[in-house]
Amino acid sequence: MLSAAWTIAYRWKGRIFCALIDQGFASAANFLLTVFYATWLPLDDFGRYVIVWTVSVLVESFQVALILDSMPSIVSRFGQRNRQRIDAAGSWVVLIYGGLTSVLILAAIPLVAVWTHEFTVPLICLAAVNPLQRLYVFFRRLCYIRDRQDAAATASVAYAASLLAGAFALFWLGAISVPAVVLLWGLANGIAILVIYLQGVAWIRRVRAAMIAWLIVRLWRSGRWLAGAAVGYWIANWGVFPLVAVIAGLEAAGILRALQNLFTPILQFNAALNLAILPRVADKIVAVGERYARTFAIYATAGFTGIVVIYCGIVLSQSKFILEVMYRKPEIITATQLLWPLALALTIDSARQGSSMALLALGRTRVFFLSRLAGIAAFICATAVLGRTMGFEGVLWANVISHVVGTALILPNAFGIQDILKHRGGTLDRRAGDKHGTVSTLST
Repeated sequence: MLSAAWTIAYRWKGRIFCALIDQGFASAANFLLTVFYATWLPLDDFGRYVIVWTVSVLVESFQVALILDSMPSIVSRFGQRNRQRIDAAGSWVVLIYGGLTSVLILAAIPLVAVWTHEFTVPLICLAAVNPLQRLYVFFRRLCYIRDRQDAAATASVAYAASLLAGAFALFWLGAISVPAVVLLWGLANGIAILVIYLQGVAWIRRVRAAMIAWLIVRLWRSGRWLAGAAVGYWIANWGVFPLVAVIAGLEAAGILRALQNLFTPILQFNAALNLAILPRVADKIVAVGERYARTFAIYATAGFTGIVVIYCGIVLSQSKFILEVMYRKPEIITATQLLWPLALALTIDSARQGSSMALLALGRTRVFFLSRLAGIAAFICATAVLGRTMGFEGVLWANVISHVVGTALILPNAFGIQDILKHRGGTLDRRAGDKHGTVSTLST
């Protein structure tokens, strides 16, 4: 048993190390910048920054759902002889997606202006940098799919250095503002894209329109359910910030984000493990069969949840000291009671994250949509009750209830993968789209 565990750890040490470097630098940059901006900016300006940031996260959530989470499964089946074409087609799909979402952001400005005009310039800046953000996120995921975690780590170092250096430059020049910070995102993403491209991982070149259309169809088949789930994911993790801003004001949203930032390191640590492991799990399932998925789901759920429980216990036990050192603002330091629902929601979501990796590797995505739909319904109902009695703190506890409902639907599906597949009498690669020579058509 110990020998087998050591063998696995030795085999994965390079991948995990680079993944931790990648996620660690990106996480550290976002963590530190949140601390700096919460300290440097007035709370209402910081709250405005948080709302623009959540819009960016919403766009990224749809990108992850529609494109990124489905790519490992597609590459494992069709990418052995079509690597460059699939990579290039994926880059064009992401650029199209980035352009369309930037148009939607611009179209939303008149609607937001009904509430306040203070978001107009920041949203215009977000629309300008959004395509660069989308391309970097795709290139970064592509590094993991192609087993080039070292390239992702190098780009992440450049990304973090650009963000931090730019932020200190803006502060030193007295030019720090929400629009300037958003434009800084674009600069950092552009540098990271260049670093990955120069390492030969990503491909941006001409590709046949038929190839792009084929990839869009494959992504849609696998990701359409995840796209619906992305709304639920955003509401459950980030959508509470604009809701709190509407209920209690921008300052409350800024305070909540400052508190939530304490959990960013462990959130990004689990994300690093997910990025490193998911493509290899998809390859393993193709090689040895779907039975492997159920075993992996059990161990991944236990591992991801255990890590988060330990981390949250440390944060909650030392919360007052940590907040005093980090922020030095009494409005934030005195809000430690809000950490409990944030920690519980994160712990429950870590169980979902660990178990869902097996389902993603198999391409079984409908359950994500159903679980998020149930979670949204639970969130709306709980917010209507708790928000009225507890104020914006009730929104956080409603979020916990939403996580419980969504995770409760995911776990049985992940742990019962083997039985479900045996009952259906088939596997994913027997679907109609794979029966008619798709691979041979692509490789010609």
